[in-house]
Amino acid sequence: MVSLAALPPSAYADDPAPVKPAVQWPLTYLKADQVWQLTKGSGVTVGLVDSGVSPLGDTRANLLSGADFSEGATSSGIAHIDTDTDSHGTTMAVLIAGTGGGAGLRGLAPEAKILPVRMQKQTGEDPVKITDAVKFATAQHVKVINMSLGTAPTPELAAAVKAAQDADIVVVAAAGNGGGKVITPASYPGVVAVGAVDSTGTRWASSSYGPQVALMGPGVEIPVENADGVPKTVRGTSNATAYVTASAALVRALHPDWTAGQTIRVLLATATKAGGASGLTRNDQYGYGIVNPLAALNAGAPVAKDNPLVAGAAALAAALPANAPSASPSTPAPVSSSSASPAPTPSTAPPTNTQAVENAAKAAATEKSGLLSSRRNKILAACAGVAVLGFLLLLLNRGLKRRELRRNRAWH
Repeated sequence: MVSLAALPPSAYADDPAPVKPAVQWPLTYLKADQVWQLTKGSGVTVGLVDSGVSPLGDTRANLLSGADFSEGATSSGIAHIDTDTDSHGTTMAVLIAGTGGGAGLRGLAPEAKILPVRMQKQTGEDPVKITDAVKFATAQHVKVINMSLGTAPTPELAAAVKAAQDADIVVVAAAGNGGGKVITPASYPGVVAVGAVDSTGTRWASSSYGPQVALMGPGVEIPVENADGVPKTVRGTSNATAYVTASAALVRALHPDWTAGQTIRVLLATATKAGGASGLTRNDQYGYGIVNPLAALNAGAPVAKDNPLVAGAAALAAALPANAPSASPSTPAPVSSSSASPAPTPSTAPPTNTQAVENAAKAAATEKSGLLSSRRNKILAACAGVAVLGFLLLLLNRGLKRRELRRNRAWH
């Protein structure tokens, strides 16, 4: 295998001539302009298990070497050099991390890196090759794995997917285009299974559904380009999966300390409700709702860190606003009944901040008034004392004068 290295962004001589950029309604729908003010996915690598990626103007700057398992586990090909004859992987790379440098198409996470892990040449999705591809992506420590594909379930593939999840990787997969049950590997526990909606937020009729569906994403009339750089329009849950993968990459870029479970939790909790669902409820048609990356990026860290799509995980909780103090997951120490204070009733509830300020002001005024009154009383008392003393001195003086007169009369 070739070591990971970003491809040079220089143009190739055989690059197709630039064309007028297609109108990418999903970027408008997902408020990409506002999202990109927060992050563009820099620092996050997405493992793209698909048909390889052609190094086009829209993909080359964010494309890593990757690997090719289309000939089996001993393959030594490089996923960005061997031709993507199917074009599927190239279109996924454009939707996830296109830079707009070729046909003018941009991905939702235009600064994320793509690690292409090729598992097929054109047709036939072999679960053995997909298993090898997932193992390779896991070993490269990617943050998100995108699998816009379906295959037969095998114990080995299930184990590889679980190993990726245990390695703190968000695994995202397409629910399927058959309109029936969710396909493998999207049906595996913990995988973010994605269905497709159109520009009105309505579920695409061919989008597979069921209890495994977690999120929906834009998937109908999606502007992309094929492996030769020729623009085209496609539909399917593969495209929706790419947008959910890009959303996960954005969250992980903005919050590199969050776990994969926290990333999934915030995406589910902030999804735009559809199909009659409300709050944190889900339904088999839309899952928890349509992915809303802007809301996810503006949310605070979920308290629970495990994957909510795995049995036995902590219940999904409403998203907290960014910078809001989160509840402590620890259990408070018990308080004995003898020392416990009764719970405050509405009439005895602690005052609000405004009430506290008013009460403090009143107390200060009362205290000041009391001090003034006390000082005034002391002054009056002193004055009264002086007056009494003066009166007594006057009486004493008169008495002395009378005595002196008596003496004078006696002597003469």
